[in-house]
Amino acid sequence: MKKVKTTIIGCGRVAEHYKKIIKKYKIKNLLIVGVCDLDKKKALNFSKFFKCKYYKDFKKMQLLEKPKLTLVLSPSGYHYMHSKHALENNINVLTEKPMTMLPENINKLNKIAKKNKLMYGVVFQNRENLAIQALKKALKQKRFGKIVNISVNIFWCRYQDYYNDGWHGTWKNDGGVLNQQAIHHVDVLNWLFGPIHSVFAKSTKRLNKLQAEDTIIVAFENIDGVLGTIQATTAARPTDYEASIKVFGEKGYVQIGGIALNKILVWNFLSKKKNDTQIKKKYSETVDSGYGNSHSIVLNKTLKRLISNNFNALVSADQAENTSRLIHSIYNSCENKKLVLLNKRLLSKKLGLNN
Repeated sequence: MKKVKTTIIGCGRVAEHYKKIIKKYKIKNLLIVGVCDLDKKKALNFSKFFKCKYYKDFKKMQLLEKPKLTLVLSPSGYHYMHSKHALENNINVLTEKPMTMLPENINKLNKIAKKNKLMYGVVFQNRENLAIQALKKALKQKRFGKIVNISVNIFWCRYQDYYNDGWHGTWKNDGGVLNQQAIHHVDVLNWLFGPIHSVFAKSTKRLNKLQAEDTIIVAFENIDGVLGTIQATTAARPTDYEASIKVFGEKGYVQIGGIALNKILVWNFLSKKKNDTQIKKKYSETVDSGYGNSHSIVLNKTLKRLISNNFNALVSADQAENTSRLIHSIYNSCENKKLVLLNKRLLSKKLGLNN
């Protein structure tokens, strides 16, 4: 069986989830040959688990291990640097979200990837969720008719210790709930119902001390005139409650919920299909956390493509750039307290910058 030599940059919170799913789902085509973190204790822990070498210097690791793929799981503000080095050294990249903090940097790295005929992909695993796939199919079949309204809600809990690690919640390396947690749900919204035409947003800090926001509300309109809202917070207490998307149309209503867009709660259309009664059961999943179950799907599909020399990422850099521009437009609206048109390609005055 062919295996893809892979290195991991970053052995923190999200990497722990990767470790868990790699063990649980037995990702067979993956061979971890090196792990890197500035925290020696974390890197050593991962090296023992994967039975590979550990490094503090990512450049040295890439030079000595010569991987085919690098998983960039470092703090968000470092994604550009780590991805750029890999792509310039002919290493395929699969990075956690956000691809980079600034949309123009995604474009720069995409050009390097295309020039070197490499994969440059981002992990937006919720696209692979069973419930989201069912919604996508219903949209393709035009079962909603004219869509009236869309709402996206993320009510999660992050206590202060989450923001005390030196990078979470900072403008330079992270952003707030919008760019850290809700970016997954904004991506699903943009993917299924975009392009978005305009946004108007308001953000605040209710319970947590951080540079960015822990709570945000967004009103948006897509290019077809559909109005909708995004509500997101990490100030829910004492646990994660909901990650949902609700779609109202002239011919039906669907509500996807759970804590990771993992359950179909309502599936009700005027025109019935014979399998509608089984939809909730067939396309709902049990999950352990807001990460959901779909990282394993992303990994397996990515590895399969690389083995067959298909360097097209599951989520392209172009799509990730569109989501990044939507995030920046929302922040720009918060900063300037006004409606923002997406075609203006406005950037946040803070996100990704050293404020």
